Amino acid sequence: MKSRGLRVGAVGFLNTVPLIEGLDDEHGIEVSRDLPSRLARSLAAGDIDVGLIPAAEYLRGVGSSMVPGLCIGAHGTVRTVKVFSRVPLREAERVSVDRGSRTSVALLRILLAELHGITPELEEFEPRHESLFDRAPTALVIGDRADEIDGTDLHVHDLGQVWNDLTGLPFVFAAWVFSDELGRPERADDRRRLVTALRRAAERGRGDLDRLAHREATTSGWDVGRITSYWREFVQFDLGAAELAGLRRFAELGARHGVIEHPREVAVAEA
Repeated sequence: MKSRGLRVGAVGFLNTVPLIEGLDDEHGIEVSRDLPSRLARSLAAGDIDVGLIPAAEYLRGVGSSMVPGLCIGAHGTVRTVKVFSRVPLREAERVSVDRGSRTSVALLRILLAELHGITPELEEFEPRHESLFDRAPTALVIGDRADEIDGTDLHVHDLGQVWNDLTGLPFVFAAWVFSDELGRPERADDRRRLVTALRRAAERGRGDLDRLAHREATTSGWDVGRITSYWREFVQFDLGAAELAGLRRFAELGARHGVIEHPREVAVAEA
């Protein structure tokens, strides 16, 4: 009987492509792809061993420790997490929010509370350009389509930049997190295997961005230059001291505004 491989839950968004290149071909690794919010549920249920999950769900207690060195983050403008509004943001009473990301919704709630002292009603929706404001005059959109919407005559806010303006820190949107089972001391060898595989995938991807951009341009609707610019200038893949400080600040503000109740201590697994 063939033994089961270590199960990795990845995201199919364009921003994750450089992190997972060749991961499907790693011996003893089984890769599945889903929305970040669904991966958090899979990790909590023990259906995967490591998942690229929303930072907010990690802070709420999903999984055990984070994989060292890797994340999806931004040091300012990120391009793929934006609020579009027909009214100034301080006047937003209702906001349609993209159902695909828990972290971006939590970030929006924190920023609205910190900057404007408001807690608007939030309603999940499936964003489409032609129906963006069907339910509310303000909408949060994440993923590749956030950079495709024409913001002419609208109030447009890139949440990565708004966060950086407020705190002076990077923002971590998602991180690789081990399951509770993989966090057990006796699973140290499996953790090391996964860390090695994930680092190898990131090294492959980040070292071959031009080729990957040509490949992704055939299906993403973005041209090659736009993709490489996005990866090189806007998305940050390193989880270092500054990113961890940003994550801890996110936890602090989340607790202050009741967005992330009793956030866990940020912990990174040993390399």
